[in-house]
Amino acid sequence: WRNFTMAKQLISEVLKNTGKLKTKAERMEYLRKNNHPALRDVLRIAFDADVVSMLPEGTPPFTRDDAPKGMEYQNLYRAHRRFKYFFKGPTAMGLKAIRRESMFISLLESLHPEESEMLCLAKDKKLKITGVTKKLVSDTFPNLITK
Repeated sequence: WRNFTMAKQLISEVLKNTGKLKTKAERMEYLRKNNHPALRDVLRIAFDADVVSMLPEGTPPFTRDDAPKGMEYQNLYRAHRRFKYFFKGPTAMGLKAIRRESMFISLLESLHPEESEMLCLAKDKKLKITGVTKKLVSDTFPNLITK
């Protein structure tokens, strides 16, 4: 049986909802309320210059998961542990590029399409959500972003 987390918003929804809030204080509070290692990982990937992708730029060809929201096979709350294979570091350096890329495609295919798209934009440092900025993330989670 799958671990259904219907009540929990996808990381992509948390970020979109953050962008809809009016004030910086509200956005900071909302991000803190939804704080999770997966959320912080995605924000670091998107905004920290020290996090370097070992994957080719752009969105790879993959089959989008057509499961209804909340019923997808995987979500970033569980899958974020695999990020170490895709970004510069000892774990990623030990993998052949073709293996790393196939693992990434497999991950994208198991996620909700919104999360897959958001992850591809974040890895290329092209995640643009109104109101969600490097400054907001740094102020909300001090010490998260080093560069």
